[in-house]
Amino acid sequence: MDGSNVKTDYPVVLRFEGLYPHQLGGYEAHRLRKGGDLSHVDRSRTKLNGPPLIGSEDWAARALDEIRDMTAENFAAELESLEKRNRKKDIERRLVEGPKPPWRATRHGPMREVILTVNKDWFDEDLSGFFGEDENQREKDFENLAKGWLIENFGDDVIHARADRDEAAYHIHAVILPRATVEIAKPKAKVPTATATRRMLQPSIHPLIKDYEAAQDSVGQWFSYLGLVRGERRAAAIREARANGEEPPKRRYHAKTWKWRAEEELRLKAEAKALQTDSAALDDRAARVAEREAEAETVLAVAEGVTSGAFVAGVDDSEPELIDAIEPTTSPSPQPTLEDLRRKSPKGVARASTVFARAWQRLFGDARARAEAEAQAGVATAMADIAEADEVIAEAAAHLPEETRSVVAGIRRTIPAILRRLARRTNGLSDGLEHTRRGGPVSGDEEKF
Repeated sequence: MDGSNVKTDYPVVLRFEGLYPHQLGGYEAHRLRKGGDLSHVDRSRTKLNGPPLIGSEDWAARALDEIRDMTAENFAAELESLEKRNRKKDIERRLVEGPKPPWRATRHGPMREVILTVNKDWFDEDLSGFFGEDENQREKDFENLAKGWLIENFGDDVIHARADRDEAAYHIHAVILPRATVEIAKPKAKVPTATATRRMLQPSIHPLIKDYEAAQDSVGQWFSYLGLVRGERRAAAIREARANGEEPPKRRYHAKTWKWRAEEELRLKAEAKALQTDSAALDDRAARVAEREAEAETVLAVAEGVTSGAFVAGVDDSEPELIDAIEPTTSPSPQPTLEDLRRKSPKGVARASTVFARAWQRLFGDARARAEAEAQAGVATAMADIAEADEVIAEAAAHLPEETRSVVAGIRRTIPAILRRLARRTNGLSDGLEHTRRGGPVSGDEEKF
């Protein structure tokens, strides 16, 4: 593929990651899909990864063996140098300390992992599948160029390279073992001269590792054959902005893939938790709104029932309360009963019942009291009249024949019972009843006849 029909707005991505020898075991476990974070891996496509592009299957073990040999050789050479100079105390100290790793202290590690890729869409735009070809031609072309670029710039120090086809986008991993022979000068010498050499791991011996911008320039030019371009010149933009006294753009820091996925997972969990909390809050709010609506509707229904006469205030309750004017029936009715409304909103019924019952009592309480007082006064007057009439009858009966007096006496026996029934109806408090008890006829008065 000549790349003439390929869009040129896709940048080639190059990243370097620091690597320590003790991390090679985890690297290999992830390469073989036997360990590490595999949540992003499509296991059905793992077989498409194939063997390593550079290096053997046991490349990691070989690299560790070589590093151990370098460590042992350097230690032996150091002891030999001390012995030649008769530095017995230094020899004893170094024997106690033991061999040192063949690299200078660094926070990035003495080795480098290289990652080469392009945006997933660039690989997906390949037309090989459309023409019935099994292999993605763009992946094949990218792979060949990547191998060439690695060998061209790092030579034999590229101890491993592989292609991953079972993740989101096709990409290539490579491992650089930056071998170097370093000359050791005599300590505190007035004129530094090389007295020994040591085999070391020194990433800076490779210009593209030492100069990241040069590496981006190199890879952009190398892959331009496929129509790809160099990545954004962010470092140059930062320098230019600072030189002009402007605020520079933020520098990008590439997080390790496993670390990024872990942070992304935490972020997604936090968002899901926040959404769940918001959803619960919305549900609670919706429930409260629905409860208020039901309460308002119930209050209105009670008001309509009071207006229509379906609900009245209970007269026997110590606390004001509405009751149904008629007993509810099983037949459907356009006006719901208080029990129906209470099932819908107990709180609404309680509020409305209290308010309307109190209002009912205030409206009709005084009228009822006046009516009861007038009724009791009327009963008292009637009972007094009856008692007075009974006295007149008793006096008149005294002048009647014996037989007639007996008839009159029988009639008069019913008068006390009538008065007692009237007294019970007025709760035993009427003046008429008291008058009757004081001066009216009672049981036994008929004996005077």
